[in-house]
Amino acid sequence: MNIEMYFKENIRRNPQDPMNYYYLGKELMNKKLRDIESLETIEKLFKQSVKLGPHLWAPKIMLGELLYKMGRFKEAEPYFKETLHREVPGFSVKEYLTKCISKSSNPGGNFHEVSKRDSLYLFENNVREFIRILLEINYGHEWWRKGVPKRVRAKCASRREESLDEEKEVDLLLFADFYDYKIVIESNKPIFANYIDTREWCVRLQEMEPIRNAIAHNRPLTRAPVRLRDYHLSFQKIIDKVKGKVN
Repeated sequence: MNIEMYFKENIRRNPQDPMNYYYLGKELMNKKLRDIESLETIEKLFKQSVKLGPHLWAPKIMLGELLYKMGRFKEAEPYFKETLHREVPGFSVKEYLTKCISKSSNPGGNFHEVSKRDSLYLFENNVREFIRILLEINYGHEWWRKGVPKRVRAKCASRREESLDEEKEVDLLLFADFYDYKIVIESNKPIFANYIDTREWCVRLQEMEPIRNAIAHNRPLTRAPVRLRDYHLSFQKIIDKVKGKVN
């Protein structure tokens, strides 16, 4: 049995495993173009992998790369944006994203939806950086063990363990979600209260997770609050203040 047939058999046996679709799509993508039955087949495999494993970054990058090579730059852009913050060896995410933006001369799509996606992406990165900086200041190199509650550490570790082989060494904080950020902040109120109203921002973080999930599943964001952009801009000022004191 060749590798391609092996992964097809794995999908038949376990159709809920996102890695099976990813590895088959990756195997087909490595073929010469003339030997591929349909690029649409590969696209469907990566999209199914993303659907079943929205927390995985590798299928999103490969899907973005495929869409980019097919000239569908605007469709590829969100997948690169969602994974830009990850330290991924071997993947030129920033390069692809820059090319996507430069080639997308016509914005297209819904302006408000694109803006919300970008705002959410930037907002989450700022929240994650905010948490890391302040916990490192207060707990040093043991910030993860001392500053992050055990249940959050366990959940992030479990998610990483279930992820792709390429993700086994990825920073554990990258497997956290908005609910987890909320728990971390609530557990370290004296640390974060110097910069934010912890009660107010924990409520906002609670609101963000359903929106984040909608983006991960490529569902429309028509119900996303317009204040999302305000959240991003407000938190940008907070993270700038934190960095100013650190530097």
